[in-house]
Amino acid sequence: MRLFNKQRFEYMGGKNFKKYLKYASGEIILVVIGILIAVGINNWNQRKQLNNANVELKQNIIKQLDKDIEAINVYQKNLDTLQQNYLNYLKTSEDGSNPLFGNILGSLLFEVNTMDIDTHAITMIDNATLNETKASEKLLDLNSAYKMYLEEIKSVERLIFTTITENLKEIERTQDWYTEFITNLKCQNDCVDYFTNNKQHKARIASLRFLYVNGYGQIITALKNDLIGYRKELKAIED
Repeated sequence: MRLFNKQRFEYMGGKNFKKYLKYASGEIILVVIGILIAVGINNWNQRKQLNNANVELKQNIIKQLDKDIEAINVYQKNLDTLQQNYLNYLKTSEDGSNPLFGNILGSLLFEVNTMDIDTHAITMIDNATLNETKASEKLLDLNSAYKMYLEEIKSVERLIFTTITENLKEIERTQDWYTEFITNLKCQNDCVDYFTNNKQHKARIASLRFLYVNGYGQIITALKNDLIGYRKELKAIED
């Protein structure tokens, strides 16, 4: 080792030192350039992968929007039927002779007719790493809109559930025939008279109808309109 160090020292101290220095400097520059190229390629690959992932995310969100809009369309048809049931019931008087009276009454008293809102789009956006594009900005806006509507929908759903529960509790508290009705689902004369003519009960049913049609229904319609708008805007953004 002493011999090698001595020769290396003599070599570096001789006339060839400048050449050695140039060679060493050139080698360092090549190494730095190589590192920069490698880093640049890696960054380019990462950006490409991120962009591809965001393009796929946008396409998946558009597909989910199609599903959500169709689900709302189906629910709106059900809500139209529910609305008609409420109107038919509120118009019923005297003897409840309508052959569908029992079915209509049962659905209004016991069923909570709400829509199961899909949160898949929210989950996809929340778990994604977004790039800085117009599509990503639109996805973030969509995510905020979904969450806002979801809170409003849950709020009205809680109110609907509470109203239905309180209505049943009122019947339980004031009507002697409630036990037979709730046990055997039989509605005798006093029961029929109550459901067809009791003004307080019909007022509570009218309020429940208002919650469904003018509260819940309007929120669902506004959500659908916004989803249609977001879908149109996302489709218009080039990948």
